Amino acid sequence: MEPSELIQRYLLGTLSESEVIDLESQLASDANLRKQFAIAAATDAGLRELAIQNSMEPPVVAASTTNRNIWLLGWCAMAASLLLAIVLTTGTNEPQPIAILSTSENAAWESVLPTTVGSNLVAGQMKLMTGIATVEFGSGAKMTFEAPAQFELVDAMRVRMVDGAAVIDVPESAHGFVVETPGGYAVDHGTQFAVSVKESTQTSDFEVLQGEISVHHPGRGEEVRLFDEEFASLSNDVLSAHPGLSSEQEYDQSNAAGPRLFRIGTEGRADYVIRNNRRGKWIHPEMLMVKRADSRRWDMRAFFSMNISGVDLNTVSTARLRLNQVPSGKGFASRLPKLNTFAIYGVTNPSKEVLRDEPTWEDAPDITDGILLGKFDIPRSQQTGTFGIQSDVLLEFLRSDADGYVTFVLIRESGLIEGTDRGLVHAFANDAHPEVSGPLLEFTLD
Repeated sequence: MEPSELIQRYLLGTLSESEVIDLESQLASDANLRKQFAIAAATDAGLRELAIQNSMEPPVVAASTTNRNIWLLGWCAMAASLLLAIVLTTGTNEPQPIAILSTSENAAWESVLPTTVGSNLVAGQMKLMTGIATVEFGSGAKMTFEAPAQFELVDAMRVRMVDGAAVIDVPESAHGFVVETPGGYAVDHGTQFAVSVKESTQTSDFEVLQGEISVHHPGRGEEVRLFDEEFASLSNDVLSAHPGLSSEQEYDQSNAAGPRLFRIGTEGRADYVIRNNRRGKWIHPEMLMVKRADSRRWDMRAFFSMNISGVDLNTVSTARLRLNQVPSGKGFASRLPKLNTFAIYGVTNPSKEVLRDEPTWEDAPDITDGILLGKFDIPRSQQTGTFGIQSDVLLEFLRSDADGYVTFVLIRESGLIEGTDRGLVHAFANDAHPEVSGPLLEFTLD
């Protein structure tokens, strides 16, 4: 039955109980239908007013007409009551938050849901265009998405992956958490696992990092259980499980889904120095600051070290050094050129590869202790973003390392265009930064 006919019959009082329930359901979910109902109710309200006026006049018409007006008045009152109930009901049935956006690293979104850190998230779709972001569900489950990724938040215990990759951490409170993908779904049984979905081929890969999950293919009625370091592939046609691989085997074998990305951080081996050797309150452990000023007294340079002993560089096709820029809150950008150049050096002097506590300007690694690996530019108007270098020179520097540790020096080459100081201090995240990651070496393995 058409909604308009349901409304008409409701006002006429000829709907059955089930039809009334059907009408209420449609009104609750359709704003346009509620408008249509309101117009119909308003029309009956006019008839009600007419009935009231007629009741105040001496009866000059037949009793049947008076009864008809009273009958219409009763149904108009019922219509008004239903309209009020629908308005009140829909007002209290607003979507409830099921998760929060807990972290965001250089993220850009396409989403009608809020995308600032700390925002409450209701059910809906999100598309992460760049960066990394973590969503914490009300159940306690956490999903860290890596761009590009598209997904739908269903409820506190369920998410639908449309495209991209994510790592899921599931505490005891969220056991049974479900990740839907093309062709099937995975159920957590207390674990940390990863999922990668290719929308173009409608395929999914699941890998258990620690714990246990079950992967289901409803179309074929199949299920597999996966444990530590085991993985499975899922498509509309096939569900296949694979045994776990050791770290060495992972380097020796190509990933079925394509090149494998491997990241290494500094593990806290990072610092910066000021030419005047001020430390204490002048050093911010969550940042790596660089500056060049004409006065030279407040020049700053940063340095950091990474352990690459666990990487088989013979299997590496590309290497990239990534830095996340963050606001320093120090100095004025207008005193700098519109475009500022930064340089990264690789330390080749063995005596400067070991970082000291409380380093001074004189004993800290410097550009004279190594070779230039690459440069990048940042507009003075920009104070956040991801920057770095990727080159054959960087890869050759890494391959020439003898002891498994590599050290880098970061400087800003651009100085001031006016004044002698108070120019902007550029800052990049250190490992202690609360929102974004510190320096990273990213390897693409063949």
